[in-house]
Amino acid sequence: MSVPLSETEQALRAEVERLRFRLRAAGLDDGVGTAPDPVPQVLASPASPGGNADAHVKQEQLRLAQEAGGIGVFTLDIATNQLTVTPQFCRLYGVPVSDTLPAPVIEALALEEDRHHVSNARTRASGQVTPSVEYRIRRQDTGDVRWIHRRASLVYDAAGKPVQLVGITQDVTERHQANDALREANERVQLALNAEAMIGTWVWDVPSNRVVADERFAHSFSLDPVQAREGLPISQFVAAIHPEDRPGVEAAIARVLKTGGAYRAEYRVLHADGANRWVEASGHCHLSAQGAPLRFPGVLVDIDARKRAELRQTALLEMADRLREASSPDAAAQLAMEVVGRMLGVPRAGYGTVDATHALVLMHPNWVASPDVVRVEGVHRFHDYGVFLEDLLKGEVVAIPDVRKDPRTAPHADTLEQVGIRALFNIPLLEHGRFVAVLFLHDVQPRTWTAEEIELSRNVADRVWATLSRLKALADLKKANETLEQRVAQRTLERDRVWNVSQDLLVVGSLSEGKFLSVNPAWTHMLGWTEEELLGRTSEWLERPEDYSRTRAEVHRLEGGNPTLNFESAYRCKHGGYRRISWTAVPVPEDGVLYASGRDVTEQRQTEEQLRQAQKMEAVGKLTGGVAHDFNNLLQVVGGNLQLLQRDVAGNERGMNRVRSALSAVERGARLSGQLLAFSRRQPLEPRSLSLGRLVRGMDDLLRRALGEDVEVETVIGGGLWNTMADPHQLENVILNLAINARDAMGGAGKLTLELSNASLDDHYAQAHPEVMAGAYVLLAVSDTGGGMSQEVMERAFEPFFTTKPEGRGTGLGLSMVYGFVKQSGGHVKLYSELGHGTTVKVYLPRAFQPEAPVTEVVMGPVEGGRETILAVEDDAEVRATVVEMLTELGYRVLRAVDGQSAMSILKSGVAVDLLFTDVVMPGPVRSPELARQAKALQPDIEVLFTSGYTENAIVHGGRLDPGVSLLSKPYRREDLARKVRTLLDQRQQRMATPKLQWPEAPRTGETSATQEAARRMHVLLVEDDEDIRASASELLGLLGHAVMSVASAEEARVALAAERFDVLFTDVTLPGMSGVDLAREVALRKPAMRIIIASGHGRSALDGDPQQWLGVVVLPKPYALPQIQQALAQVAATAR
Repeated sequence: MSVPLSETEQALRAEVERLRFRLRAAGLDDGVGTAPDPVPQVLASPASPGGNADAHVKQEQLRLAQEAGGIGVFTLDIATNQLTVTPQFCRLYGVPVSDTLPAPVIEALALEEDRHHVSNARTRASGQVTPSVEYRIRRQDTGDVRWIHRRASLVYDAAGKPVQLVGITQDVTERHQANDALREANERVQLALNAEAMIGTWVWDVPSNRVVADERFAHSFSLDPVQAREGLPISQFVAAIHPEDRPGVEAAIARVLKTGGAYRAEYRVLHADGANRWVEASGHCHLSAQGAPLRFPGVLVDIDARKRAELRQTALLEMADRLREASSPDAAAQLAMEVVGRMLGVPRAGYGTVDATHALVLMHPNWVASPDVVRVEGVHRFHDYGVFLEDLLKGEVVAIPDVRKDPRTAPHADTLEQVGIRALFNIPLLEHGRFVAVLFLHDVQPRTWTAEEIELSRNVADRVWATLSRLKALADLKKANETLEQRVAQRTLERDRVWNVSQDLLVVGSLSEGKFLSVNPAWTHMLGWTEEELLGRTSEWLERPEDYSRTRAEVHRLEGGNPTLNFESAYRCKHGGYRRISWTAVPVPEDGVLYASGRDVTEQRQTEEQLRQAQKMEAVGKLTGGVAHDFNNLLQVVGGNLQLLQRDVAGNERGMNRVRSALSAVERGARLSGQLLAFSRRQPLEPRSLSLGRLVRGMDDLLRRALGEDVEVETVIGGGLWNTMADPHQLENVILNLAINARDAMGGAGKLTLELSNASLDDHYAQAHPEVMAGAYVLLAVSDTGGGMSQEVMERAFEPFFTTKPEGRGTGLGLSMVYGFVKQSGGHVKLYSELGHGTTVKVYLPRAFQPEAPVTEVVMGPVEGGRETILAVEDDAEVRATVVEMLTELGYRVLRAVDGQSAMSILKSGVAVDLLFTDVVMPGPVRSPELARQAKALQPDIEVLFTSGYTENAIVHGGRLDPGVSLLSKPYRREDLARKVRTLLDQRQQRMATPKLQWPEAPRTGETSATQEAARRMHVLLVEDDEDIRASASELLGLLGHAVMSVASAEEARVALAAERFDVLFTDVTLPGMSGVDLAREVALRKPAMRIIIASGHGRSALDGDPQQWLGVVVLPKPYALPQIQQALAQVAATAR
């Protein structure tokens, strides 16, 4: 329906006519046509020289006409860029009157955004001049912005080159202003003609931020009409918009200010009395040529009735949707009253149920518009709030605009206002004509409840009651339908949950064929196989061949109705490797199926095996340590005396044979003791960097003699073989041991292959073998063509005293010694074998980054003695007597001592001693290492030679001799003693005869090799909470020549890192408070150049998160010894993070 606009329309049309009259009076166009050209065409050509009186008269007339029309004339010389101008030209631009002006002075007065319309020297010289243009200038004298119309023509010389620009200028500002006013008036007329229920118009001048509005518009925004007519900032109008609508309006305005064009927004305007009204604003934003907003006119339309009708309809639809989702009568009523409360704008709405006496009402949780509104909940008495109960009992709506004025509530008005009720609206809900519940609306101020609101509330009440009835019926139906079928469905759901979340393997299989019929998701998580890959297959597809027969036997037992408990087998993972699974299965013969669950016990079995092996090692070690000392002492006494006896029976062949036989038994006993020490990793090693290829080639003749002519030996050495760190003599024993074992496995005839190559064990392999440290190794693979081993034999092959040879043919310590030596050297050994297909033993020794150490030639000539003084310290009297006699026979002067204290007395007496020969294990307070240190302090040139059958930890750490220590292991031969002593004494003489060396020249920049860099002294921060492990690891790191700071927690480490610079972080995984992994992650982030070693009993599985963040981090498996620490340090030294 249109609203008559006659008054507004007439006013706007009158304004338009006035503007058009002004334009015609000024001789300007009205924005529809084009402005008449006030300049005769003759001005486009240069003036002719000379002329008569008539020409002068015409020229004067022309000048007067130009001044009367505000026209300035100019001529611009293109060569000099100078203007010849009339006084009127100067007045137009506000510059001092002059006949000539520089062209740039006038060009600079054009506004920047219009300057592209103005010609310049370049465009004039090229003939690119627009004949007619309009642009704005800023007058030089007043700064006013004026519109200039310029018409000009170029004058060319005979060669066609432009030489002058001749033209006129005219101020057309009034025409532009009139055009703008006319356009504005036309827009307002058009907007007024198009608007329905218009309640005001506005024009916003954006650059000045002034909004000019009519009286009705001002009243709509509760503003002063006079001020609105004069113009107000836009912010005063926006402030009157409802806070909930304001952001959307501001966003719409901002958008149209950028893009220009039409604008439309619906919002509520707040009135001074607190009420609000819906309006629709329509307008159009005009932009300048540069895209800047200039004018923004528009009209305001009253849409309150239509909008509220739409909102009511939307609210009812929303309520209907929410009521359908309600799960209980209380929830349905509360949802409905929330919708009504929001729609009617009341602060509180709710629902209450009435007791059977109609005296009490239980108010359920209310909906409130804001947290500061008091809630009316709990049990209340009707008569405490008025006397309108009778109306509700009749089913009548109670609508009270003001509780103080209505006689039903006036006596209780104070009580009502205490809980924020000044106006109330109650709708009764009846069941079979009985009052059972009430819906209520409360307002904090007087309010007239309109017929529309009452009708809406009745509509809501009907819908609520229908929903309550439906929910009650559904509740009754649900209660009636709680049958066995529903309980079964619930149990099935619970079973499915267990099936899906279980970490154990669950499977349903067929009893007859053993095929998988159903598997749970844990198969994918644990083994990597999908359900599609497994269904229809049997366990043999995943098991090792050696497990087939055991599994078939167990399935046969299941077919007989017997359950399976803790049956273990290995299952293949999709991405490699096997997992050890412990199965529990129950058969259901009547259904022909079995139900089984499998638990991954791989880590448990590995841990048990590691514990068993460690306990075995510890037991053998303790046994060896307890026995080795005395046993080797006995062997030393027997062997020493036998060697002395050889001289006494010289020439007696029968006696010599007996002595040689006894000495052979002594040697076998020594080898047995050495093998036990090797397996228990207690034999002292003297590792050095060596070429395994060179060592193996050097053993070729020895191997061929040991194996016999019927064993073919093939050696394959890979190119670019790395050096390794190992004790060469013990490594030769390992190779010989493996070769002899292979010969015996082949029955004395076959082919033995030794393969040497570089190898890298990655994190995945280390995770599957927790005792292995990932890194670079040199691989020695010894393969034979014998009968191979069964799985059971392979599992026990490295056990001490286990052998498959006939009784009396072997000790069972050969592979045990290999295993102990490799582990003590920081390596790894793996056995591969299959019955009928031979055996391969793979030995992985850590790569050495140092160059190969020079081989010391062992002089095998005649035994030599000397005249030097030797102090022999030995607590065992028989051993002492034997060694003294041996040394005396060699020509040495021998002093003897029974313990460290007596030896110190001799040393302090001033007697010069050339060599101290002491047993490692000594009684008394002065232990052998301390004795050696004090001896060196008293006599700096003294040589020290230790001897022992079991070194404990006195001079051996991490299985390796301490640097600079010489050791002669018991039992030893007379020749061994003589050569060792002579070698040390010769070294002493050479050292004493050699003048002191000067410090070597420091290496030049760039000459430091990778090996030197890897071996350089590093500053290590050791983080370990176990005091014993911390002390041991700190000592081992110190032995390697590194500076160590040790702390017990990550928090202490943080303090140390802030105070000092470290090269390496060496941390345990498990620490009190912050874990070692988190500490390492923090250090890697904050100190990228710092190297990191993480000690872990779980391999790299302890490292969580993105594997990329652990690149360059070395994981050192626990337990570790000196070789493993040295290898880890070499790895981090050679790896740039």
